[in-house]
Amino acid sequence: MENETEVFTLKRNLSEFIKDGLDQEQLEAVTKSEGNTLIIAGPGSGKTRVITYKIAYLLDNHVRAENILLVTFTRAAAKQMIERVKKVTEKDTSQLVAGTFHHVCNLILRKYANILGYANSYSILDSEDADDLLKMARNEYRSEYSLDKELPKESVVSKIISYACNTVKSVREALGDIAPYLMEFEGDIEKIWMKYAQMKKDMNSMDYDDILVNTGHLLSTNPDILKKVSSQFRYVLVDEFQDTSKIQLEIVRALSSVHKNLIAVGDDAQSIYSFRGARFENIQEFMEIKGTKLFKIQKNYRSVPEIVQLINTMLPEKAIPKKLESVRKTGVLPFMIETFDDSEQSEVVCKIIADKIDEGLEYKDIAVLYRTHSLSMVLQQKMDSKRLPYRLLSGRKFIETAHIKDMLSFVKVLQNPLDKISWSRALKLFPGLGAKTAIRIYEEIGSELLKESDFETALKNSSIKKNKDALKIFSTLISMSEQNPSKVLEYIYNTFYQEYSRLSFPDYRSRNSDVERFIDIAGRYDNISRFLEEMVLSENVQVIAPSQEDKENKITMSTIHGAKGLEWKVVILISVNPGDLPNAMAIKEMKLDEEERLFYVAVTRAKDELYLLNQSTGVTNPYLKNSFVFVKSENDFMKKIPKEKVTKLKTGYDF
Repeated sequence: MENETEVFTLKRNLSEFIKDGLDQEQLEAVTKSEGNTLIIAGPGSGKTRVITYKIAYLLDNHVRAENILLVTFTRAAAKQMIERVKKVTEKDTSQLVAGTFHHVCNLILRKYANILGYANSYSILDSEDADDLLKMARNEYRSEYSLDKELPKESVVSKIISYACNTVKSVREALGDIAPYLMEFEGDIEKIWMKYAQMKKDMNSMDYDDILVNTGHLLSTNPDILKKVSSQFRYVLVDEFQDTSKIQLEIVRALSSVHKNLIAVGDDAQSIYSFRGARFENIQEFMEIKGTKLFKIQKNYRSVPEIVQLINTMLPEKAIPKKLESVRKTGVLPFMIETFDDSEQSEVVCKIIADKIDEGLEYKDIAVLYRTHSLSMVLQQKMDSKRLPYRLLSGRKFIETAHIKDMLSFVKVLQNPLDKISWSRALKLFPGLGAKTAIRIYEEIGSELLKESDFETALKNSSIKKNKDALKIFSTLISMSEQNPSKVLEYIYNTFYQEYSRLSFPDYRSRNSDVERFIDIAGRYDNISRFLEEMVLSENVQVIAPSQEDKENKITMSTIHGAKGLEWKVVILISVNPGDLPNAMAIKEMKLDEEERLFYVAVTRAKDELYLLNQSTGVTNPYLKNSFVFVKSENDFMKKIPKEKVTKLKTGYDF
């Protein structure tokens, strides 16, 4: 009864702009959220508006700005929300504490780091500096124990350590989750981590993960500091709660431990970052805490009713139940298009884009989404050839990525033994061959070739003979110069690069998938010269330059991960095949939960039109480490969509 009176009093004093600016679900979430509160905000439901108006509501009811904490996942999001609050309330928000987890934790550590053995003036290592220091720790450990075995690269070790920090797990548990193939290196990684931690301490430095871990440790082991810090924040608001890790959850619960007003806003159906420690379970576990209030915001302001109806049918199985309701006028049903293969798929995508431009849309109104970056390669080449302007949110152009450039360097050397850049890149991939040695080998081979020696003789007379693996691989390649380029690439991959990738990159599976896709594409060319020519042209092609007034008028191409939080009038989701989406590894390991959430995120990006494309030939690469990807109906997202929710088209239809 007391709570009802309090809410009534607050509502009576509520400013008219808050009442007028929210729908009924939003208004209830803003005015009635006290204590442990979970606000499930469906896609396109006005999540940012709810958080903004909640802060405005608190300020309007005489909660001081310095007693409010807003935690977001980007600085831009925090800045945008605070600017809106300031505009809406015309109140001073300068004392409101808002920012990312790292920003908030750094503010705390700057006052109390000395308690943990650091000076409060500690420096923060960026990712590149951290990797350099970790490399030093790895090398020192190797030297100290006189190890001759190959150890995982520092980037791989870094990923394992970071995952362990964010999930509050041991090295063994982290390896079991994300890198079981490296379990034999458990002891090595633990010792490297210890050495790395000591180096940072000696330098009075912390890396990004330390900022979180040290804050959690400070608050959990110092009750007086916990009480002092937590007493300041009467209300703690957390945005994108579904993306929080275990350590982040522990931190916000600690910061809200005195006043016990923790308001979490998010959507478990959109949790897609488990690879970096995010736990969608945080929402479900939070909801189960006794006394937690639950609000659902289900009005969708983004998409037309036809798209929203499809979204509702594709809610992930383990998600908190919700049913979105579109407030927009009727549009068109989503389109489901089956093509023969990814080459034909690329033609269809380009035709859709051309039709949309003819209808008056701009390039920037259109996005092409995909599960992994490698699935975009054929489409990139097609769009380059048609001079369609696009921007990549999913990373660098496929042909510019490190692993593809590594593979190409071998082929370029085979075509042109005087290619200094390619020699240097290829040689430095081998242990013991640094930049200076690579240049010396190149110069020796060049000198021999100028004496009219043949390539093989020049190779054997160079210092490369000191590295048996390099000599063998390049000697074999010379004998393959007339073969199909896919055979050449396949040899490099199977003999050397697959293992190199496994020990060098934390995302080696994705990179190897790219390489396998690249090998498949190379098989379409008769000879190395034509293959390289088209690759280079694709790499350097100049697309039609957009006008100076609208230089960002480009089609967006992105992985689903990269598209989170964005929206477009037209969304084209490609390669919805079991093995591509859902991912083959997820199928093999029976971990389809996150794949369902990825599909959900993808289809919720579309405002006016949605196109779903698959191939009748199936997955682009049906083999995964010699295991065939078994296609079952439960693995095919297209088959789960009710027929009445889409318009089915086949290649050749006029759409």
